[in-house]
Amino acid sequence: MRWHKALSRGVIKTAKQLADVVVHSGIRSVAIVGTAKNVGKTVTMNYLVSELSARGLTVGLVSSGRDGETIDAFTGQPKPSVVAPQGAWIATAEGVLGDAAASLEIADVLGHQGLFGRLVLGQAIEPVALELVGPRSARKLAGIVDRLLELGADIVLVDGALDRMAAASPKVTGATILSTGASVDTDLETIAGQLGFLVWLLSRPEHPVKGIASLARQAIDTHTVCFIHAGRSAGRTGRQGQYSLRSTHYSTVLGVEDEVLEQAGEAAAVVVPGAVSQAFLDKARSWAKHREFAVIAGDTVSIFATKRPKVGLYVTHPLRLLAVTVNPVSALGISYDPRAMVSAIGIALRDIGYPLPVFDVVSGEMCTEEMSADEISADEMSADEMSAEEVRHMAMG
Repeated sequence: MRWHKALSRGVIKTAKQLADVVVHSGIRSVAIVGTAKNVGKTVTMNYLVSELSARGLTVGLVSSGRDGETIDAFTGQPKPSVVAPQGAWIATAEGVLGDAAASLEIADVLGHQGLFGRLVLGQAIEPVALELVGPRSARKLAGIVDRLLELGADIVLVDGALDRMAAASPKVTGATILSTGASVDTDLETIAGQLGFLVWLLSRPEHPVKGIASLARQAIDTHTVCFIHAGRSAGRTGRQGQYSLRSTHYSTVLGVEDEVLEQAGEAAAVVVPGAVSQAFLDKARSWAKHREFAVIAGDTVSIFATKRPKVGLYVTHPLRLLAVTVNPVSALGISYDPRAMVSAIGIALRDIGYPLPVFDVVSGEMCTEEMSADEISADEMSADEMSAEEVRHMAMG
């Protein structure tokens, strides 16, 4: 099988490479989003907390839901706790603090009440394991991230998942790390393929035509569905060079896909301020008369697609993906060789044109985005068999 033979010289054992990616990005807030349960998201967060703290950075921690409980509420399986080092800034609900409250110096208590009580912001006076509970709304989450930075965090890590993608919104965090693993599927190629589609979706760019991209940003701010046309015509609300904007009375396309799209006419694009469904994308091609008709959303978190559409798909606020982490072991006993899984994911992303560094932070295996098919090692030499000079050369290359 191809995946098990694709052991690249770009795969080396490393302790700090993912932390390097985060630090060198210059980003001050990062979402860690799991693609399924038990894919190592909390392990990735704890790794980053440890490595970033060791570099002298003060971390902030918050969740777009719940994370860090010792027993998974859905599967009943044990889970790793979130471990905050001394000096870390924490945002969580007062109802889940328990004994951890004694290890926090409380700086603020926010008014909005949730299932687990009010949100508490505090600084760890000693290392402490605790649960993180936070809001799911992007607006509230963004406010907490900003507050943690104001209190003194150098970088804020936000726990997220596919069913609570607010963490990855560009309105909340500056970049995202995806976590996947053996619990996604029993077939490694299927895992790689599913992740490849997700990376493609989350990497949607702005429209390449500047005039259309500029009008799309204006349209999103109106909170109404708008069409962008080439040329200038009466009744259109905005202009940008040779393009003009035409607003509708719809604030959403959900449930009214046909009613919205029947107004497309000769439009070059439709701008949707809210959720974009697969049903809307499927119908967009058949309604539109413009050969290069495009759908433009506010950000990729608002796009609920299950396959690549037959129309152009863009956003006004692109999301930045930093890296992928993998957990080669599932709670059901399925496991893959860490090196094979890292390599499989790395090759799959490269093959679709969206290369990202891939890491297993437990084994230390990693695959850099510079890997090419020609670099797949014929002799399958492991990092342990390489000289220190060879390893240094690979890391720098």
